[in-house]
Amino acid sequence: MSAFERAWALVKRMGININDSEAPYTEMILDGEKTIETRQTHSLDPYIDEEVGIIRTGKGPATLVGYMDIGEPKEYQNAQEFDRDRPKHRVPKGSKEDKEGKSVGYPLSDVERTKPKEIHSRGYIARDIE
Repeated sequence: MSAFERAWALVKRMGININDSEAPYTEMILDGEKTIETRQTHSLDPYIDEEVGIIRTGKGPATLVGYMDIGEPKEYQNAQEFDRDRPKHRVPKGSKEDKEGKSVGYPLSDVERTKPKEIHSRGYIARDIE
C-alpha cells in the first residue's frame, strides 16, 4: 500500500468533533441550517475535500451522528466579515465561540444523517470512528 493509500484510509476513518455544549451545532449541520464550521486555526485543513464523520461532543458521550464533506476554507479577517456569514456558521453573537479578529470558516456539504453510534476514541479536533 502506498503512502497516499495509507493516508487516504486514515482520513476516511476520521470524525470531526462538533461541540454542542453552547448550542446544538450538530443538529444545525444535519438539518442544513449550519453550512460553515468555524475554527480559530486551519485545524481542519487535513480534511479538505474529504468526507468525515460528524462527532457530537459536549453533551453526553462522543457520538457519531452523520457524515459531511469539508471544503476549502475562507479566512475571516475581521468581525464584519464574520458577521456577514453569521446565518451560515450560526455562531451566536456574544458567545464564547464569537471571537474577534481572524478565524477560519470551512464550508460543509453533502451532509447525511446516520444512526447515532457512541465513539470511544479520543481526540481534540478529530477522532477515529472505526
